[in-house]
Amino acid sequence: MEVKPETVRNAENVVRDVKNWLAVFKTEYDIADEAMKILTEKIDEIGSKMAGIVCATEGVKEDSVKPVSDTVASARQWLAVFKTEYNLADETIKILDEKLEQIGEKLALIECK
Repeated sequence: MEVKPETVRNAENVVRDVKNWLAVFKTEYDIADEAMKILTEKIDEIGSKMAGIVCATEGVKEDSVKPVSDTVASARQWLAVFKTEYNLADETIKILDEKLEQIGEKLALIECK
């Protein structure tokens, strides 16, 4: 069995959206370099770990999705840290948190064929 490409692509599209939002917020709110660096690294890590999602006879192997889910959780934790440490704008936090949540939702929808 293999992963249905369109289901992974849906998750990858949200990852791309997060990167685009980060660029917008960097310009609009001048997000601190450290925050941008770490958040960008986390988003890149999510994208690269998606390549490791594989299927077994019963469906998507849970242990292949867990590293991606863990990285999404880590990115959300960093976002909370940077909210207080760098006083990030509420709009930035709201949108990025929603997008990270969407990545998690799309991960849950990945299917095998």
